[in-house]
Amino acid sequence: ITHMSFLLLSLSLILMSCKTASLMMMLAHGYTSTLMFYFIGEFYHVSLSRMIYFMNSFMSSSMMMAISFSLIFLSNCGVPPSFSFLSEFMIVTNSFIMSKMLFFMIFIYFLVSFYYTLFLVVCSFAGKAVMNWNNYNFGISVFLSFMMFNIFWLSLFY
Repeated sequence: ITHMSFLLLSLSLILMSCKTASLMMMLAHGYTSTLMFYFIGEFYHVSLSRMIYFMNSFMSSSMMMAISFSLIFLSNCGVPPSFSFLSEFMIVTNSFIMSKMLFFMIFIYFLVSFYYTLFLVVCSFAGKAVMNWNNYNFGISVFLSFMMFNIFWLSLFY
C-alpha cells in the first residue's frame, strides 16, 4: 500500500524522470508483492494460519526459506541492491527538486514502510517452534528474486 501511495506522489510531479521512476516502481512492486504473497501462502500451507503472531521461528526451519524470505521483505522496504531502492531514490531526488516541503511526507512513508517490514522479519526470527518446510515448493521464487534484484532493467529505461 505504501508503494502505491509513493507511486501516486511520483505521478503527481511533472518531470519525465518521475514518470520513469514510477514505471520502475510499478515493476519492482509487482515482483516484490508477488513473492511476498507467495511466501505468505507457503506459510499458510504449513501452519494453517495467516496470523503474524504465529510466524515465530519461521526462519529457523529452513535456511533457504529464511534467506529468500529476508531478501524479499527487505526488498519491500527498499534496501540498496534492490530494484525498488533505485526507483524510490529517483522519486525522492525528483521530489526534493520540486519541493523541499515534501520531506515530511516522504519521511512518514519510509517510516511506515520500513517499520512494517522489519516487524514481519523480527516476528519470523523470534520463537521456539520449528515448522517442517518442503524446500522444493518455491522454485519459481528464485527466478523472481533475481528479477527483483536485477539492475539490468535500467537498460530498458535509459
